[in-house]
Amino acid sequence: MNRDIATYAAHGYVFITPNSFLLGKAVNSKSEVHPQDQWNVEDADAWYVNMAVGCGVSEFINRIPYPLPLVGWMRQLKNQPMRWYDLKRIIRRK
Repeated sequence: MNRDIATYAAHGYVFITPNSFLLGKAVNSKSEVHPQDQWNVEDADAWYVNMAVGCGVSEFINRIPYPLPLVGWMRQLKNQPMRWYDLKRIIRRK
């Protein structure tokens, strides 16, 4: 976990509050490389949420440093595939 936090602090985004913890980064949703393995992407079109604990989607959306067309995540505990969502649509729903 410490390695993840250090890597995201150096090359992505880390948000820590008393009630939430988020790891995210800008990625290319169309790349053959899984978002987890993309770093310092120049042609990013999406935010990849690696981990979100104790918060809802709206908190992450409020903390995004700059807008990109998509945001995505996967539910690893439920063994679900990567899913991408239109950021504007999520903003309208929150």
